[in-house]
Amino acid sequence: MKLLFFISMIFAMELMASQKLVFGTISTIEPHLMEKKLKPLMQEIEKATNTKLLFQTGYDYSDTINKFADGTFDIGLIGPAPYIKVQNINPDALVILAGIKNSKQNPFRSVIVSKKGSKFIKYADLKNTKFAFGSPNSTLSYYIPRYMLKNSNTMKEIRRYNFLGRHDKVAQYVIMGKFAAGAIKQSVANKYSKYLQIIATSDAMPGFIIVANKKLDKNLTLKIKNLLLNFKNISALKKIKKTAMGFEAREDKDYNRLRYIMKEVETYK
Repeated sequence: MKLLFFISMIFAMELMASQKLVFGTISTIEPHLMEKKLKPLMQEIEKATNTKLLFQTGYDYSDTINKFADGTFDIGLIGPAPYIKVQNINPDALVILAGIKNSKQNPFRSVIVSKKGSKFIKYADLKNTKFAFGSPNSTLSYYIPRYMLKNSNTMKEIRRYNFLGRHDKVAQYVIMGKFAAGAIKQSVANKYSKYLQIIATSDAMPGFIIVANKKLDKNLTLKIKNLLLNFKNISALKKIKKTAMGFEAREDKDYNRLRYIMKEVETYK
């Protein structure tokens, strides 16, 4: 009997060790670079759970949102607006494990920028200009800044706007003078601070979160959540975001303000 118990335990351990999970994310930069940034965190999760994480992303924001919604991803890193869109598609898809905690000096904010030294220094200067957003599914390069432009009565004055996909591309095209101004996250504006000036800055918002598919084993989900909320390897986290200070508890209701903003933007004519 003891032998059978021992064999069953070994089998269960081997089964768990061979378990492969998909770690998904929306790639705000080139996918191979995103994987490199996330690898240290993924290794910490693998070590704590005795599993193997396989990195994956979608072709674009929309495809990645669908992969979170349909259960393709077992666990992953997702932005606020995409998280809300997943919830709209499938309310039973995800459970929040933890949010990335930013330093007080570098919160999760959107900024509207123009080329340094240009004449575009305030909202009124954007009349009859071309404006660049990132992805139409992005929190900081679309929803928040468009809400800011709407509330300042500037959106209706802009002659034309385009979606360029990634924050870095928006910054680069503004610097090259292809657009009068654009919307990016504050950390990207800091990266290009020699070449950009800030027209407006948003309020701080709750940022990126680690989520798990609700169908994932509950004990495994709890183990990952406990790891994140007691995360010690801050250097691994700073590979993802330099200003990150750790992980913090986050709830679905924390995103109600953003839900309101998204609804206002989507119904704005």
